[in-house]
Amino acid sequence: MSPDRPDRPAASSIFVSEIFSAIQGEAALVGTRQVFLRLTGCNIRCSYCDQPEALERRAGPCRIEQTPGRRDWTTVASPVPLDAVADAVLGLWRSLPHHSLSVTGGEPLLQADRLAELLVRLEEERLPVMLETNGMLARGLDRVIERLTYVSMDLKLPSVDGVGVDPMVHHRFLRAALDAGIETWVKIVIGATTDERELVEAVDLVAAAAAGRSVPVPVIYLQPVTPFGQVTVAPDPATVLALHEVALRRYPSVRVVPQTHKAIGQL
Repeated sequence: MSPDRPDRPAASSIFVSEIFSAIQGEAALVGTRQVFLRLTGCNIRCSYCDQPEALERRAGPCRIEQTPGRRDWTTVASPVPLDAVADAVLGLWRSLPHHSLSVTGGEPLLQADRLAELLVRLEEERLPVMLETNGMLARGLDRVIERLTYVSMDLKLPSVDGVGVDPMVHHRFLRAALDAGIETWVKIVIGATTDERELVEAVDLVAAAAAGRSVPVPVIYLQPVTPFGQVTVAPDPATVLALHEVALRRYPSVRVVPQTHKAIGQL
């Protein structure tokens, strides 16, 4: 697998699945109201992925919410002109106090150059930007990092995701985010059959990247998998407690946060 292949040529449009306002349900910003910009295209295929419609970067429909939280969608063709995406994001942002913009996917950094152009168009509004990423495309991160406020980075465990990501790919990505001084946290999805050795390796990777830094060290969020797609069973409470203990014994800043937006019926 060659993970670091973000797009190169500048473009006047970007592949988008949906733009809407909702409550963030994961990790550090859980419970905050955000504008969500979901880009299409992903370089991996996780077994539990709950956004299959955002996996392929290709032409198709994009739905845009008109009023924050009302789900009063209009549908346009994707790729969407960058100016139209900026207008849709800012229309929601200005209609209700939001905490930040979540750029999610798919994997947003597959369109790093297009995303960088879009974020330039949003600069005057000074809205904080959170990038949600699978933590593999460090060169794509370099294209947008100056315009980010937060990085929410996944760290993949093969026994849970079914994807064989080289840990050094994650290590390079995390180091790049931390070197830039961006507030960064790491999300690790755990399942019923999580390999403890993989979890130990992942936690040690974060600890190594954080060692010796004066900036706040990244919090690790263990996220019990929500059954979807190929994954039909969530980890039981005893498994979650045991995995949390394994992580805490190696790194002090580890929290367990499930997908709370699922529990309250949010997108």
